[in-house]
Amino acid sequence: MKKKSVLLALGVLVLGLGGGALAALPSLPTPSILDVASPNAREISKLFWLVMGFSIFVLAVVVAFMTAGIIGGLRDRNHDEEPPQTHGNLKLEIAWTIIPLIILAILLVPTLSAIYRLEGYAAPEDALEVNVVGRQFWWEMVYPELGIVTANELVAPVGQPVRLNLASGDTMHSFWIPQVAGKTDLIPGNQRAMWFTPEREGVFYGQCAEICGDSHANMRLRLVVLSPQDYEAWVAAAQRPAAPPEDALAQEGAQLFVQKGCINCHAVQGVNAYNRAGPDLSHIGSRTSIAAGMLPNTRENMIRWLRFTDTVKPGVAMPNLGLSQEEAERIAAYLETLTLPEFDLRAAIRGEGPQNHVNASGYPVDEAGSLSETEIASMEGDR
Repeated sequence: MKKKSVLLALGVLVLGLGGGALAALPSLPTPSILDVASPNAREISKLFWLVMGFSIFVLAVVVAFMTAGIIGGLRDRNHDEEPPQTHGNLKLEIAWTIIPLIILAILLVPTLSAIYRLEGYAAPEDALEVNVVGRQFWWEMVYPELGIVTANELVAPVGQPVRLNLASGDTMHSFWIPQVAGKTDLIPGNQRAMWFTPEREGVFYGQCAEICGDSHANMRLRLVVLSPQDYEAWVAAAQRPAAPPEDALAQEGAQLFVQKGCINCHAVQGVNAYNRAGPDLSHIGSRTSIAAGMLPNTRENMIRWLRFTDTVKPGVAMPNLGLSQEEAERIAAYLETLTLPEFDLRAAIRGEGPQNHVNASGYPVDEAGSLSETEIASMEGDR
């Protein structure tokens, strides 16, 4: 009896500690196939619940047999006689072979049906076309019909089909935004495609789902779904270059951007910088995050990124330029001015007015899904 009490107390303690640990986790929005935002995701969610239902049924049956066996063993534990020994049971072996086959056969029908509905139809002719290239460890987004290039944030209008032409620029990746579609692998040398229709406005978080290197876990992306009016305003703004910097600090940063060789890898619309080895920075000041979703887009985080690139994101192709604090501050001030003309994407996400959101400093940045200050400080301390 004493032994049982000790085991029971330990079990309660473990459950209590586990529950406390879960409660202490930050409440960040997590990509989920259960919170669907497109017909494609709904098909996947239905299949998930069907498989989950069968799994729970099988688990219940197994636990019932285990419980019956344990209780029966406890009742007979004081008997001196050895229990009967059974070696093989043909009927039981046939049963536990046939029953799983029947369950799998039942699941096969809705699975094949869902695959056909998801992949058996081409995207509608009016679908928005976006070319997506996965690179270590970021995403390039190109709107070929609109002449827009951006990175890590895919912007689309609600209710319009979106066709993604997927390719890899180096190794294998997998494009996955669970709330709108399933995973699609990006294989070097192969062109893949997928499409979906977002049903509601908001920000939906995605992730590379194929191990692709040191910073695979931090190869994130965001789908920003806007109203048709806001989307049209975003397109008009994204097709125009950012205004030249007027602040003296930002002007010095623009000069350093050239002198330090940043233009050799990054394109900036309206400036003599057309290279695409790294993300296009034409309107980086308007993005909600930097470093492929790792850091909220603030000047302080941009300075951290410029100075400690290889520490914040190990394995990234961007070299450490050895910038001083002052040089990083000036370049960060310049990049902060590269915003969408007369449109504030963050205000549009929050639903503040239909269109023509004028950029203003001091807007709170959407920090969901990004690294915390403690995590960033820890990385810098490890340097």
